[in-house]
Amino acid sequence: MPQDQMRRARTNLASTSEVSTTQGEDEPHRVKRSISQPSPFNNSAHIKELFGDIISSTLKLCQYQGQLNVCPRGRPGLPGRAGPKGDKGTKGPRGIIGATGRSGKPGKMGPSGVRGEKGIKGDIGAPGLPGIPGTKGEPGESLSPPKVTISAPKLIVNETKTASLLCSASGNPAVQISWSKTKGSLPRNRTKVASNGLMQITNVGLEDAGEYKCDARSILGKDEKTASLVVQTQPQVSLSSGPTYVEVGKNITLPKCHVISFPPAVIK
Repeated sequence: MPQDQMRRARTNLASTSEVSTTQGEDEPHRVKRSISQPSPFNNSAHIKELFGDIISSTLKLCQYQGQLNVCPRGRPGLPGRAGPKGDKGTKGPRGIIGATGRSGKPGKMGPSGVRGEKGIKGDIGAPGLPGIPGTKGEPGESLSPPKVTISAPKLIVNETKTASLLCSASGNPAVQISWSKTKGSLPRNRTKVASNGLMQITNVGLEDAGEYKCDARSILGKDEKTASLVVQTQPQVSLSSGPTYVEVGKNITLPKCHVISFPPAVIK
């Protein structure tokens, strides 16, 4: 509100009201309303007094800031009553059904259900017709005790070579074959025995020479055969190198010459 309008409002109020100031000019003014002989049955006097109080309260709260009159906002009034409810609209048409979405991943398998009760045993069926008899089978092999055969009863092998002896055994039921040395034992690291009865000794030496036995056994009995292994070696000479002392004109016997070989070597 401009300043000239505010001044006019104050002048008009001063002509119809009495103002009493108890403090300085900057203090708010208290306006006393006086109505001469209001009629107890006249409501306009009360309405006029109410509007006067409103204007007086407004003048007390308003303050000038520069060229504008700024008044603080009053408290909000009570909410009004709700308006009448509008008519319910008509239901629209149903939309088009969309395309089917992709199938989701299968869920986890649930726990196993409770096992049901055992059912009632059914009646025994009628006996079936006898089947067609099968063809007569061929007669089986006759039973026989083990019988052993060795490929070479005597085997000659040079030193450091491999000696091979084959033991064959027949019989029904099947027989089990094993090899052993008659005097001594088989060299563990250099002996191989196959399931078909073949025995091999690698890197043979003079200590491997001797007789070897093949043993075949079954529930009907056993049988065995022996084979000799001869190992040929180069002559190995051992002789004391001396020296041997003797007086002049005396006899002397030279040291003995020891030779190991097979077959025996000729010593000169």
